[in-house]
Amino acid sequence: MINWNDVLHYAAIYWPYAVGAIVLLILCSPKLTLKIIARIIRIVFLRVRVLGGENLPYSGPILLVSNHISLLDLLMIQSVARQRVRFLVRTEVLNFIPNRLIFWYLGVLRVPSPKHPSEMKEFLNQIRDRLRAGETVCYFPEGEISGSGNLMRFRSGVHALLPPECQVTVLPVRLGMLHGRLFGMHNGKLRMRPLNHWPVDFSIAIGEPIDHNLSGFQIRQKISELGAIAERLPQPGEKPIHTSFIFRAKRHPFSTSFYDATTDTGLSNFKMLMLTILLSKEIRKRDKGENGYTGVLLPNIPAAAGVMLGVMCADRTPAVINFSAGESVALESARRAGVKTILTSRKFLQKLKWQETEEMLCMEEIVPGITKWMKFKAFLMTLLPPRMLVRNLAPLSCYNMFQQAALIFSSGSTGKPKAVMLTQRNINCDIYSFFRVVDWTTKDVVGGNLPMFHSFGFNVCFALPAITGTPVIYVSNPLDAAVIVRSIREYKITILAATPTFLQKYMMKAKEGDFASMRLCVTGAEKLSSELADRYRAMTGRDIVEGFGCTELSPIVSINLNHSIHLLGTKADHPGSIGSALPGIHARIIDPETGVEVAPGIEGRLQVRSGTVMKGYLNEPELTAQVIQNNYYDTGDMAKMDQDGYIYITGRASRFSKIGGEMVPHEGVENAITKVRHSEVREVAVSGRRDRLKGERLVIFYTPEDFDIQQVIAGLREEGLPNIWIPKADDFVKVDELPMLGSGKLDLVKLKQMVAGLEK
Repeated sequence: MINWNDVLHYAAIYWPYAVGAIVLLILCSPKLTLKIIARIIRIVFLRVRVLGGENLPYSGPILLVSNHISLLDLLMIQSVARQRVRFLVRTEVLNFIPNRLIFWYLGVLRVPSPKHPSEMKEFLNQIRDRLRAGETVCYFPEGEISGSGNLMRFRSGVHALLPPECQVTVLPVRLGMLHGRLFGMHNGKLRMRPLNHWPVDFSIAIGEPIDHNLSGFQIRQKISELGAIAERLPQPGEKPIHTSFIFRAKRHPFSTSFYDATTDTGLSNFKMLMLTILLSKEIRKRDKGENGYTGVLLPNIPAAAGVMLGVMCADRTPAVINFSAGESVALESARRAGVKTILTSRKFLQKLKWQETEEMLCMEEIVPGITKWMKFKAFLMTLLPPRMLVRNLAPLSCYNMFQQAALIFSSGSTGKPKAVMLTQRNINCDIYSFFRVVDWTTKDVVGGNLPMFHSFGFNVCFALPAITGTPVIYVSNPLDAAVIVRSIREYKITILAATPTFLQKYMMKAKEGDFASMRLCVTGAEKLSSELADRYRAMTGRDIVEGFGCTELSPIVSINLNHSIHLLGTKADHPGSIGSALPGIHARIIDPETGVEVAPGIEGRLQVRSGTVMKGYLNEPELTAQVIQNNYYDTGDMAKMDQDGYIYITGRASRFSKIGGEMVPHEGVENAITKVRHSEVREVAVSGRRDRLKGERLVIFYTPEDFDIQQVIAGLREEGLPNIWIPKADDFVKVDELPMLGSGKLDLVKLKQMVAGLEK
């Protein structure tokens, strides 16, 4: 038994010695002190993952080149380095008073302003001297802490820092994860941010030595790629969608994440868990398909989320049927994928005007067969501890991050729909990237207007709420503008994603104040017109931000957000851009002929490397091998990237006409005509047709009755377009409607058929 009187007696005697020992340690061994402080922070606040630690040499000279995401970076780098690290910090950061003491203790080296050449010359000589002495120096080329977690422009390379006469090991360091970071800086002020979860994930990835002569942009790309490699594998504690939901439902049984805007009802976590358990048992009994896929043909309603979770808990993969593709195409795609059972509803089939087929299992058949005894057994299961419950429900998939999360059918804009296999890791990786740049909090509410057969809808409208508990307000028809506007107003939706065409319809129904709760509006799938952006800004005082993604990438790749997370949604950076790649996602532009990465501003093919890259196309290994090479997915888009890493889509690789030896982008001509017409909606579709003299010529399909061809041609000339881009009057063809897919994209297959009809 402890005698507390003795404890207090000895403490009173020896406490001065303990304090003295601590002071002595602090004064005499900064390196050890910093490691102890870093270790305490790692134990209390952070869950740190280190990759590539073996790349750190045991002796110098070493130059570490790192991105900068928080005030903790210096401590974290020092905690893994084998030598004491001298950090280079800009004067503006050092002048921030709370930093001065710790930076003095860290022994940081002040980077002078470029406006003072003599100071800069002396500073460079000082760095070279330290490297000659075999020290380890850390350089942050961004010059400041990233305001969003994204990589910013790297101001320069490292060649000027290195002494020419000695060999310095230059290592790229990528700091990542840290969404929900504790504190950062904005406009010279310390900004505290509440934690969304505990502990906070932090990763340090150290790459292999790089060439001293790389430019700042090239080093940025190396560190970006290092981040994609570091986040390819599951993170500590990561769980599949259905397992995450079950753990959360057990903690918060009376919270509600899934709402129906049409009926103004929702399913609590407990009811959703009961539904999941009951459906998983029924699916195991009824679906004997050998390939593990169960079809889901339902609109955006809470019950559809329960069906998805039920399929996953039955150790199967939901194959989400794209009903916007039409009955024959959708069912043929499912059969080609080997789907033997499709969970649906007769009521929904009647709305679609589809015939019930033999593989369809309607909810109207399942629900009446669920007895009170089955419900009682399901209730008893909900009383089990979460780990026991998930292992009982889904023994094969409950912790398997490489289990398929969904089979998503592509829109088929360039041919027959492909079946895209997305794993649990693919979806989680994309959500984690999304977290970090949108400043997600537990107060957010997501608009559930995107159908779940779309990968963005599956991700944001199903997986995100299931994993995090973020409320989602389902709207079964994304074209029902009145219901969507009402749901934004009444449920205080904060994040909404839509195509520009859909958003245009919503704004036509909206009144002043209806969008007051929205802090972020993201558009994609088609080009955002300046007219629509201006109208939204006038209505809300905020900017629409453009995003980019594709089904094969789970799907989000980039969002054109402001560099500062504190200005999120109020102002988009780099107008016309789709943004820079999200954290943990690496994008590059390569020359179509040589496959070599090109310099900033040069057009080429856009490729992406990340943990979000799909597993592949189902039953199409050759097609998979064509689009995924050396761990990179080729998007098929032509694009260019600026020095800041912002990407500008210039067109599809397949949407060009070669006229007189010059490549003319169809989307470029479409955008120019839209600008001349001051249009907020898609009015034209451009394609190419054979030409006897020039090899190919443009053809412009248009729909408006007031379309003045000569006025448009004159407007294109005033815009200063190259002559080869400007169509002739007889290149314009009036049509009743343009070929569009349910996703809002142009149907390129039907567009080619229309062109073929002209050539007969």
